[in-house]
Amino acid sequence: MEAKEHLTKEGLEKIREISSKMNTGRTNSEKYNFLSKSLGLDSNGIIQKKLPEHWVQTFIDGEGMFYNYIKTDDNKVTVDSSMEIAQANHDVLVLLAIKQFFNGGYIKPKYNMSSINECLNSRSVNRFIIRDTKNIIDFVNNYPLLTRKQLDFLDWKEIVELKNKGEHKNPEGIAQILKIKASMNSKRDDQ
Repeated sequence: MEAKEHLTKEGLEKIREISSKMNTGRTNSEKYNFLSKSLGLDSNGIIQKKLPEHWVQTFIDGEGMFYNYIKTDDNKVTVDSSMEIAQANHDVLVLLAIKQFFNGGYIKPKYNMSSINECLNSRSVNRFIIRDTKNIIDFVNNYPLLTRKQLDFLDWKEIVELKNKGEHKNPEGIAQILKIKASMNSKRDDQ
């Protein structure tokens, strides 16, 4: 456009061709191969590029979810907390890089992520799940989230702290945990 080529029929066709290959016009293979190269995926399935802390913070802010699983069974209450990030299968290498960043967690479903064929034939959405609450709390305390997701993190952290104190083992504590959980994530009041 700077060269004014868009004013010719040939230039306009060239712009249409380039535009058709952008965003959703890219193939899943092209997206996977780009990430493989840019993140430095080696033949052992290890990402060579170290993700910057602020990039991870921003990615969690946009794509992460703080999740609490609460189950009551035969007078026993189980409280499990995790942070989860979902991505399309062609972007699974981002999840692998985040897993390496946190030095823990796992990716579902399990398959050889170094294989483009296995990746693209897996289910369409892959999830990174980490239950190392101390690691997550330490990270987000050092790199606070910038959106309302910080509020979800603070609620999640409060539930983790209540569980760590054993409060989930008494009726008042579990009531408090359930009340906090009821206002998190998509249930958060927009007021």
